[in-house]
Amino acid sequence: MKIRKSLYIVGLCGALLFGGLFVGAAQANEAGGAGDPLVTRSYVHQLLEEMLEGLAASESAGFSPVHVMMGHVLLGHEGTEVILRSGVAMANVPGADGLVDITAGEDLLHGAEILRNHMLIVPRQDGRGVWALSDAWFMVKGGFDIVAAP
Repeated sequence: MKIRKSLYIVGLCGALLFGGLFVGAAQANEAGGAGDPLVTRSYVHQLLEEMLEGLAASESAGFSPVHVMMGHVLLGHEGTEVILRSGVAMANVPGADGLVDITAGEDLLHGAEILRNHMLIVPRQDGRGVWALSDAWFMVKGGFDIVAAP
């Protein structure tokens, strides 16, 4: 009987000690914080607001209309997308490789005619772009500079 009572007391002490560790660990994490597996309603709302703000920022980073006057060059930054909407333009390519015309699936070398409504991608920021032979409107997504033609 004494052995049973001793085992009972040892088991009870072990359970209290083990339970105390769990309570201490649960209290160490701030309620509603990132370490707490149970989240509060305000935490979920905060995460949703951050995600919606990110979506709004990505939507605003869409295409913008850009007017380029005759004799000027729109130089795209790396990854810039360009679509000629009106006017006449040609490819301005200082090196051997060209602008990527993803609509036609080909490279446009220096002096090649830019066709309307074809999407172009500037692969590198090394002076590639589009040269406006008349006043022209482009839809542009990404960084660019407009300079006078050389």
